[in-house]
Amino acid sequence: MNTLYNIRRNAMWMAALLPLALQSCGGGTSGGSTTTQTTTANTQQQPAKQHFEIKILNQNPESTGKVGDNYSLSVTDDGTVTADSTIIKVDGKTIATLPKGESTFTIATSALRCGRVPVSIQFCLPDGKSEYASQSLMLYSDIVPKKKSYKVVATYPHDVDAYTQGLVYENGYLYESTGLKGKSTLRKVKIDNGDIIHSVNLDHEYFGEGLAMIGDRLMQLTWTSHVGFVYDKNTFQKLSEFGIATEGWGLSAINSDTLVLTSGSENLYFLEPNGMSPMKTIQVCDNLGVVQRLNETEMVKGRLLANIYQTDQIAEIDYNTGKVLSYIDLTGLLPDNLRTTSTDVLNGIAYDEAGDRLFVTGKNWPKLYIIKIIDTK
Repeated sequence: MNTLYNIRRNAMWMAALLPLALQSCGGGTSGGSTTTQTTTANTQQQPAKQHFEIKILNQNPESTGKVGDNYSLSVTDDGTVTADSTIIKVDGKTIATLPKGESTFTIATSALRCGRVPVSIQFCLPDGKSEYASQSLMLYSDIVPKKKSYKVVATYPHDVDAYTQGLVYENGYLYESTGLKGKSTLRKVKIDNGDIIHSVNLDHEYFGEGLAMIGDRLMQLTWTSHVGFVYDKNTFQKLSEFGIATEGWGLSAINSDTLVLTSGSENLYFLEPNGMSPMKTIQVCDNLGVVQRLNETEMVKGRLLANIYQTDQIAEIDYNTGKVLSYIDLTGLLPDNLRTTSTDVLNGIAYDEAGDRLFVTGKNWPKLYIIKIIDTK
């Protein structure tokens, strides 16, 4: 990203948080929404009077809310109607069905991810209709992140004009996405001397961003244009374009079936790599709250590493739960005597799995580093 920081709450985030598949009281499925509504099978839903109220309270009143806390859910009605049963869903999964007359339930969170977790309630009425209500839990991580540092293993030249936004390693070469309008490129770089083997320029309207590789395809994001590009890895021929609902910051392949995108917020957006359709969204948190400004990312030994924009910190994230496991402090990596007025922030992570080499650099940095992550005492 450039030095202007902007976090968007966007359509993709809302799509991941709000829609829930609500089952019918008879065991089938019916459409629904997380607002309180009345519906009957095979009829269009219309807003109706709300007969039920739900309250969710942390059983530990001193807690700010973290994974592992238990929450008390209580239901009250207005006295005009009583539900035959109440179906409770947490994060899209049914966890309980309360019979008629039961109005309280304890939600255990030890197995949940962190971040904002939706809770949906379906009230099954005697006339066959249903009402729905929803709230959400905001859960911070139950893990205090470890503090880690680094050791420089090797240093190589890096193009000082490269405003590094994405970095990928394969077969002895680095593939790099660079940013700034009018200067954005996709390039293949020789590691030992920084020579550019192959490069293509983006149109001047685009600001290049994160980069990922799956098979023979390279996927490159743009910042605010809501579009990305797919290239042939060997020829750099543009194969297709795809849309994204958010700003594009970082992009990494979790595996051959899943990409993860960052937008400068606390959100990780999981995408299907062929059509780039959204799969799910989770928030990244440590024990103190959500962790924002997630930028360039890389998968390393089953964990997602993410640059935190405008800092010297890399967050090590359990991408399944959103929990930050450690912070890697790279302060001092680029010495002061190599910094100029054009030197920008740390950004760019690539991993050589076969050689167990971790590459890092920054925007307009003259050096590329191989580092080893070490625990601090």
